[in-house]
Amino acid sequence: METKLVIGDSKTGKAYSKSLSAQEAEIFISKKIGEEVDLSSVGLNGYTAEITGGSYMTGTPMRNGIDGIGLKKILTESGVGNKQRIRRRKSVGGSTVSQFTSQINVKISKYGDTPVDQVLAAKKENG
Repeated sequence: METKLVIGDSKTGKAYSKSLSAQEAEIFISKKIGEEVDLSSVGLNGYTAEITGGSYMTGTPMRNGIDGIGLKKILTESGVGNKQRIRRRKSVGGSTVSQFTSQINVKISKYGDTPVDQVLAAKKENG
């Protein structure tokens, strides 16, 4: 299964998307929301990022505070997975990244020497 990495750059306000192979995605497996990850293995040397969320292959969002892997049904009034102000039982994903996570959202916490857009643009041109 293909995993997509969405990298948020708070300096420019842009988000960059990168498809990860199964081998590249392994560094994220069993990491929780809020943990720091080194992005050298995905081609961003010198960059460190914090995991901010993601979604499972069913499209269900990950939610911080829900321990474990997989989908859980919770009673929620607002927040991730519920935009209305009505108490509803919603399915949300746990806060731990697993092999069933299809998208991982991160924000850059430590920048490398080369700007992100240049690194990712060079990867697209080369293949």
